[in-house]
Amino acid sequence: MNLSLLLDRSREAKRLTGKNIVTQIREILRLRKGSGRLGVSEYFDYGLFDDEKNDEKSRQAFVGWNGETNINDHFNKSEWAALSLDKIVFYTFLEGAGIPYPKVDALYSINNRFMRGTETLTSAGALADYLRTKANYPLFTKPSHGNFGRGSFFLSGYDPQNDHVVFNDGSTEAVSSFTESLETKLSGGYIFQQVFNPPSALVDICGPRSSTVRVVVVIDKEGAKLLSAVWKIPTGNNVIDNFQHGRTGNLVSSVNVQTGEIKRIIGQGADGEFIEVTEHPNTGKPLLPLTLPDWPQLETLCFQSARVLPGIRLLHFDIALSENGPLLLEINYRGNIDLHQHASGKGFLSDQLISAMQDQTAYRQEIKQIIQKTLREQAGSSGA
Repeated sequence: MNLSLLLDRSREAKRLTGKNIVTQIREILRLRKGSGRLGVSEYFDYGLFDDEKNDEKSRQAFVGWNGETNINDHFNKSEWAALSLDKIVFYTFLEGAGIPYPKVDALYSINNRFMRGTETLTSAGALADYLRTKANYPLFTKPSHGNFGRGSFFLSGYDPQNDHVVFNDGSTEAVSSFTESLETKLSGGYIFQQVFNPPSALVDICGPRSSTVRVVVVIDKEGAKLLSAVWKIPTGNNVIDNFQHGRTGNLVSSVNVQTGEIKRIIGQGADGEFIEVTEHPNTGKPLLPLTLPDWPQLETLCFQSARVLPGIRLLHFDIALSENGPLLLEINYRGNIDLHQHASGKGFLSDQLISAMQDQTAYRQEIKQIIQKTLREQAGSSGA
């Protein structure tokens, strides 16, 4: 963000609250040096200049982009990151663990990657034949390596008369053009995944759009606990429910982790600011009050998944809400924290998380002592 825009935001903050620029700078410097390492633009994004909404303690609870990595790395071992970076590896892992996920109909991989019980297509020609004759539409396709929904497509069907694939917005593309356009070297291959239908209770409100919940599970000395959750609400013809600071037009809401009840919903206003929303922009149906369906099953799925991922102790799960119950879609090794802060209006660095961080420090020290003791015993045994 350039200096001119920051000055404009500072002047606007002064107009709204009366807080002078010098006081704003002092607060920004304290937050930048704090545990959350908050950036200048984030100070304004979260409205932390407003003393009616935040005191010093609540400001210090906000985590900036620069602070996310430190918090996630405090809990998580880097060697476990592969499960979040490669979807084929992750789904193979889930299949072996018996954890439910949206089933994969086919893989496209010129390197002949595979999943048990799933057809692998190794050339653009084989993929084109699959799309024409074998695909079980609708399908969601995405690269095995990738994030933020980049390179993803919703394929609603095949038009045999024109030999085109049909996308969810009604647009089409020649099959040969589509298959040739898929990048195969950096993507790790493409997954063609069965589209999950949303629960009927959500169809009534949001239409047939599929949605997910981002759930953060933290492991402390007492075990796994739900720390925070947001519901990502798709709108329009978006094939993904990513919020991306409102730029996608989608909505995001905070969720009561104990009950699954929706607490606060935000979207992007006409001038780019965040606004609270109470109804779905396409259906006009009220979004509040609402409790997400199958919340106890979702909680069970999170705890089951956490038990098979011992190297990740701050887990950012994407859970698909389907008519057949919750499905584990992805895990984010370094999940974005701003999504939770924007949705709730509160800082992520809660007392519960701080306590868990202290437990994690003690846990790592205990592991270190065990390793050192083992090494000493081995050295003594070899010396004897």
